[in-house]
Amino acid sequence: MFPTGSAGIALVILRSVVAVTVLVNAMTCWPMGSTLIVEGIAALAGLCLFLGFLTPHCAAVSCFLELVLLITTGTSNGLQLGMSALTAGATVVLGPGVYSLDARLFGRKLIRIPPGRNSQ
Repeated sequence: MFPTGSAGIALVILRSVVAVTVLVNAMTCWPMGSTLIVEGIAALAGLCLFLGFLTPHCAAVSCFLELVLLITTGTSNGLQLGMSALTAGATVVLGPGVYSLDARLFGRKLIRIPPGRNSQ
């Protein structure tokens, strides 16, 4: 759930790419003008993704925003929005990696069983 090494670094890069693309796409591609609510949601999701906090949930919000942009915009940047949605969807499935706040908060725990306790 929290890969280390090069896979962990790759997940940091993936989270950062999703964070930046959701921010840029929300500010430049939103068809109804730049609304404060959409920019706020994108900024919050981007910040949480960058830090690795509640990563699957924020990546799902980012994927949803990208899909809404893909459906509502009639411009020629459909491929870019589709790829951004797929990247966010991959982040939902892959998770945050070891270099994240999620790993610190919800990472592996050591459970110690006291000696002398029988299961009888």
